[in-house]
Amino acid sequence: MQAEDNPVIDPKYEKNATSPGLANPATLKLLPIRVSQLCMRSALLQRGNALAALGKEDEARETYEKVLPILVYEPRCARVDWERHSVHVNIGNTYARVGDFDKADEHYKIAEALGNDHVNEKGGSEDDGRSMILCAKRARSFALKKVGRVDEAKKLLAEVIKDKIANDALAAQRKVEEAAANALLSQEAEVVGDGHGSAYPM
Repeated sequence: MQAEDNPVIDPKYEKNATSPGLANPATLKLLPIRVSQLCMRSALLQRGNALAALGKEDEARETYEKVLPILVYEPRCARVDWERHSVHVNIGNTYARVGDFDKADEHYKIAEALGNDHVNEKGGSEDDGRSMILCAKRARSFALKKVGRVDEAKKLLAEVIKDKIANDALAAQRKVEEAAANALLSQEAEVVGDGHGSAYPM
């Protein structure tokens, strides 16, 4: 079912492939561009990971950096921001492994800021945002250990563990509340279906 017959499309490509109007002919013409970019991003990330595994940090970093320009015109959403986040954490890790903490932390801070945006801004994904923050902090703790700042690393990692426990507890509570709300809605639907509770007696 097509909700929009004449979507307004970005001149470069459809930013959100799941948006209404995807089946519109104008959109379909642009899909190959979008798919090719998704494939390119994935290939670059995997190539960077392979180079990093071989200890070729400079080459890995250069490969990761090639992903960022492709992401410039992508929307701000949890899925794409996780991709941005991963790129910056990976770049930071290449610096961390050669002992350049300051350069590494520049990228960890960018990754952490992406998470903070989701937690603090309207329309963000709080759960994803909190996970991004913890991931960036965890990477920072290992980078601190790499340069011999062990006490700082331990303190930060303890903070990460504490926050992870709190986040898990919050997520569990939300699930309980959602289940209760859904159960209540089901009960109300059954009452309406049975014809009870009507304000207008038959």
